[in-house]
Amino acid sequence: MTLETPAARSDRGVPLSPAQQAALLPERLARITAANVFLALEIPAALADGVAARTAEVLAAHEILRTVYPDDRRVPYQRVESTPSGAADIIEIGDAALTPALLTDAGHAFNLATEFPVRIRLYRLPDRAVLSLTAHPVAADDRTLDLLAQQLLASGPIPAAAQYREFTADQVKALTAKDDSLTFWTERLANLPEQLLLTGKRPALPRSARAVVEIPAATVAALTPDLSTASATAAPVAGVEPAAVDAPVTGAGAVAALGGEPGAASLALLTALIGAALRELGASTGIPVGIASAARSDGSADVLGNFANYLVLPVDSPRGGAPRELVGAASRLLVEAYAHAGTRIERLTHQLRGPGAAAQGGLFQVLAGVRAGVFEVATGDGVAREIARAVARPHGVDLIVDAIETASGWTVTVDLAEELSRRHSAGEFARLLARTAESWSAAPDTATDAGEVPPSAWFVADDDSLDLDPLAISGLGGPPQNDAERAIADALREILDLDDEDEVGREDNFFALGGDSVAALRFVTVLTEQGHILDVQKVFEFPAVYEMAENLTAESASAQPEPVAEVAPMAASGLDAAALSALAGKLAAR
Repeated sequence: MTLETPAARSDRGVPLSPAQQAALLPERLARITAANVFLALEIPAALADGVAARTAEVLAAHEILRTVYPDDRRVPYQRVESTPSGAADIIEIGDAALTPALLTDAGHAFNLATEFPVRIRLYRLPDRAVLSLTAHPVAADDRTLDLLAQQLLASGPIPAAAQYREFTADQVKALTAKDDSLTFWTERLANLPEQLLLTGKRPALPRSARAVVEIPAATVAALTPDLSTASATAAPVAGVEPAAVDAPVTGAGAVAALGGEPGAASLALLTALIGAALRELGASTGIPVGIASAARSDGSADVLGNFANYLVLPVDSPRGGAPRELVGAASRLLVEAYAHAGTRIERLTHQLRGPGAAAQGGLFQVLAGVRAGVFEVATGDGVAREIARAVARPHGVDLIVDAIETASGWTVTVDLAEELSRRHSAGEFARLLARTAESWSAAPDTATDAGEVPPSAWFVADDDSLDLDPLAISGLGGPPQNDAERAIADALREILDLDDEDEVGREDNFFALGGDSVAALRFVTVLTEQGHILDVQKVFEFPAVYEMAENLTAESASAQPEPVAEVAPMAASGLDAAALSALAGKLAAR
């Protein structure tokens, strides 16, 4: 949402917090757009009008949501503006156009010099409504989007809360204050690789590919560690922040709280699995895996803004170790990390990599997280439930593994940045995680294969340039093998304007070849004109040529058992949802 009227403002802008600087500097210095924080909720249709009416009120209550970041000075700063009228966009939309619209929202490129850093949209469908929340990380972390959704869906007065700027000065001072944990981190991370996953030049827009895999509850239970034993090896430190707990605790109680927190045990298991999977692909030991820390002190639990800190676990995962030993080692790393959670990642990055590191990438490329179920908000008219999410992705993170705990086990999402997804499969990595978990649970105390694995293309540059080329990986999996695959390949050539000499392989990915949400709509229309039926949703769920071929007709779609769905949720078309909806209607009528 852009400014509509000039606002009364002070002559001096408010300085940026460390987290805000880390989110803004890559854009200002390297012209690389930050990845948004995104949340979509399916809400009862009866709530739509109330949410729309409440949006301006919520923006008025929180300055961070109506702040711009002018670029007229050498030092970045922020300036609060007045609340605009008509703050929420309300759009009538059909089922087929909803997914492209949400993709466009998630990939929206904010112009922070003139545009508010939050985008709130309401989509009306025939039987329900969807609330779409997109925020730039300069103004929000994962917790902020949850708080924003809760306030938009609530009734009654908005509770009074402090403003984010009230915490900025303390955060800035903390970068130079005495920090007893700084030495721990600089020694622990002294030998981190400059770059773990090899990438070329990062694209201007943070697009990515996703894959989802299920890990059964029995498998998770067989491997989840008892952190009470791991806690005994970690020295208690005042001010420790336990996993998934907003209010900090101190002293011995901090370690005890961490050891008894189920989310922390699951996170230890997940980081161990990630380390083992990367080692299976040939990574060296000491794999830096980042984990998010809420970093909210007293008084900030309900404040909107980016407070998040990140801790780095150098996961060894030595080959030949027993699974339970590997998970135990990750548990100890996690406990020690939380015992030194007060050190800001921005300070540590500057200490280890120098002042220019904020624009070049951080200390870790892999981010792991575990959530206790999907986000829900109970309302008087029913339950609003999360249907899509993009967790906060700091600059330089290229692989995100996000696990949601359910009664049936884990739903694990692998999010692979575009520059890697053009060369590697998010789906293959997701399946590797699932296979590793399954084999570990079958023999948790048996040593794994001790043989070393030579580094794969994930970690060693080949003869091809690592610079992005949308056709650099075409031809994967060999030529199409049947009429359906050939029909898909021919339609891709037409829509994506490929040359005859450019091979289209049966394992090529629609989005890796350059497709986006608008191209997907055109693609299914071309197929329809040729007598083939493919739902646009299937393009996002199954973007490989052979996968789309399996879903090309109703008969083949019903036989599709593939357990992993790879999509490109951050593909940005540049059109807003209203335009996409209109385009879908035009294409359908052709």
